[in-house]
Amino acid sequence: MHLMSRPLATLDHGDPPFGRSLVLGTLRVLWNAVRLPMLALLIILEPLVTLILSAMAFVGVVAACVLRLSGDLPHFPFWGMMGFSVVCMLLLMAYHTVLRLLSR
Repeated sequence: MHLMSRPLATLDHGDPPFGRSLVLGTLRVLWNAVRLPMLALLIILEPLVTLILSAMAFVGVVAACVLRLSGDLPHFPFWGMMGFSVVCMLLLMAYHTVLRLLSR
């Protein structure tokens, strides 16, 4: 039978070599063995991490504004406190990004 006379759906493209399939399958199992326990732990800790980091960011902004406006401390590190609050929110964003990446 001539190759061109067969429909394209019936052409055999061949399977990947057995060794490659075995290695890829083993790597996938190992990745899931590491990924799933890490994901479970991060999901369990997510409410606590969100509460702590959000609260620290909020309290940092409020404390910076109150201490800046009160004038009690002449050399108060206002921008340092605001930077700390921004870093807390960036850490929370990074935490949620890691959760999203591990859940794929």
